[in-house]
Amino acid sequence: MLRQLLILCVLTLSCLIVFTGHRAVNISASKDVASASIIDAGLPTQSQVLFPRGPEIELALKAAPVHLRNNATVYTFGKNGYEKAHAGTNGFNCLVNRDGTQNGGQSVYPTCWDPEGSRTILPVMLRVGELLAQQKSAAEIRRDIDQGFQQGRFHSPAKAGIAYMLAGDVKFDPKTGAFSATVFPPHYMFYAPGVTNADIGMSEAATIPGLPFVYSGYSGGTKTAYIIVMAGQSAGHVMPAQVTSRLRLLFRIRSWSGGTIPSIDKPEIVQSTCTMT
Repeated sequence: MLRQLLILCVLTLSCLIVFTGHRAVNISASKDVASASIIDAGLPTQSQVLFPRGPEIELALKAAPVHLRNNATVYTFGKNGYEKAHAGTNGFNCLVNRDGTQNGGQSVYPTCWDPEGSRTILPVMLRVGELLAQQKSAAEIRRDIDQGFQQGRFHSPAKAGIAYMLAGDVKFDPKTGAFSATVFPPHYMFYAPGVTNADIGMSEAATIPGLPFVYSGYSGGTKTAYIIVMAGQSAGHVMPAQVTSRLRLLFRIRSWSGGTIPSIDKPEIVQSTCTMT
């Protein structure tokens, strides 16, 4: 719910304070839900909506770049929480994240974590799913996850890594379970536990649209915080064969030249030739 409104601030930076429902968040600070004002009501029915299995798997995998999808592990949400729908082999784990629906949100967050995020943040999201299936309230879920970190059941990422969200944030119909509009654009999320917007210079003085920002609104708060970077329109999609061949050549040149790529038109090739598939 918060992220659906943050897009206005991220893309224009004309708004640094977002008010959403019963929640007030200062974006120039840390977007930490723990410091926001949340009024917990009964668990919204949208938290238990079951999506059609095929579309849910497809949406989960769309979060990842094409070359990672076939061998990624995929989870779907069932009556007892998340269930493994496909066992992968490349260390990446993808699911349609529901964390936030306990606060009344009607959007989901298709995410694919790398091995480090799969080791640390994924177990938190799986536990959130289990608690959602048990019809726990937002306060109960927050307390359970916080205790999990305190007791050592959950851990923040210990090294740099990435979670892909190349499908963006997607709105759904709580009555039918159908996915509809993308309400926040495709982006990359880099693990940044304990980092604030002030740490990366994000403030009211920022005037350039699309700058990275810190988001700590998922369960776990600052312990599962990310630096969010907007993705290009072609991110995650198949590149034409001639572009792939040229990039492979560039990587070989880089290895031959000790890490320096000659100044040629690599960026222009990618931007002008890539197509959506």
